[in-house]
Amino acid sequence: MKLARNIVGGLTLLVLLIMIGAWLWSYPAAPGRFFKADVTEDARPGQLIKSQAYKRGLPEGASARRILYTTTLSGGVPATASAIVMWKGLETDPGPRRMVAWAHGTLGTAPGCGASLQADPFADVPGLSALLDEGWVYVATDYAGLTTAGPHPYLIGDGEARSVLDAARAAHDLPELTLSLETVIWGYSQGGHAALWSAILARGYAPELQIRGIATLAPAADIPAIVAQFEAGAAGRLFSSFMARAYADTYPDLYFSGIVQPGARWQANEISKRCLSGRSAPAAVLLANRFSGGSIFRGGDTGTRFRKRLAENIPTRPFGAPVLILQGRRDDVVSAKVQAGYARDRCAAGEAIDYQVFDALDHVSITGPDAPTVPVLIKWTQARFAGTPAPIICPK
Repeated sequence: MKLARNIVGGLTLLVLLIMIGAWLWSYPAAPGRFFKADVTEDARPGQLIKSQAYKRGLPEGASARRILYTTTLSGGVPATASAIVMWKGLETDPGPRRMVAWAHGTLGTAPGCGASLQADPFADVPGLSALLDEGWVYVATDYAGLTTAGPHPYLIGDGEARSVLDAARAAHDLPELTLSLETVIWGYSQGGHAALWSAILARGYAPELQIRGIATLAPAADIPAIVAQFEAGAAGRLFSSFMARAYADTYPDLYFSGIVQPGARWQANEISKRCLSGRSAPAAVLLANRFSGGSIFRGGDTGTRFRKRLAENIPTRPFGAPVLILQGRRDDVVSAKVQAGYARDRCAAGEAIDYQVFDALDHVSITGPDAPTVPVLIKWTQARFAGTPAPIICPK
């Protein structure tokens, strides 16, 4: 009898240790030494700090460097970020090469969530091989705070845009490349939001870059409307947790416990420490499904201030360049109805919007390797670099 109790107790302890180990393992691995660098208060943003060869997941015939560069967070606070710079065929076309700056979708808000750290770093990049075959150079930021010290400016336009624009600037410092200042910015979901804000900030923040156009896929543009549609569901609670952490860490008038309801704070905080890719993802999804239900956001004065900040981050200021918006009608994260409303408002404001809807696509399939969006992206980008007037197609 005593032996049986000892066996049961030992097995229980073993299971408990395994569970604790799995829980700790579900946090993203800390970024390595490459991502650490001191930045002085007077450092100019967009400067290359260092680079290293990068080989994971490259298309056939491509070469790439991972770069670490200076940037700024919202409000101009000095920071660093990393990016991947990729190209093909320098031996036949030394340049100067035009750039396509890529802004990726939601992966999390914690250091360790950057796209370049993932097993499949280019999973949501549509038409990457076609882009490189055009002779364009691909520059993809990880954003500040996802491989470097945070906070990460998740759906905070000013901070996201600085990471995108400074990656394009820093790429010019690579000795391997001769780059043109002509740039088209592509972005998906969160990255679509970042791309739109990059157009808004470029003339004042990085005026040397010649932004020829902004191409977005399912951009998270009208944030309050998107939140209103998804905040009560499990997927919405994932994104809401990321927003709560980023906004609390960025805006001095907000704090995490003031944004998130008491009963959801522990789960939301734990979700914000994990990524939506790799070993972190199952724990994040499990936590999102363990909420008692409904939105994690609280009301009151702080809740009102938080939603006001969300509204401030809708990209409604002048773009200064034509914009392509590609949207899936079956998208249940950024709905076609919300997107059409945003595009309609920007058209009414006089922006050059090309809005196209794909009936069979959802939020994931819109970036698929064989998606019908790929030839549209390539052709539209070719036209912007050629100086052809952009078409204006507004939703009815």
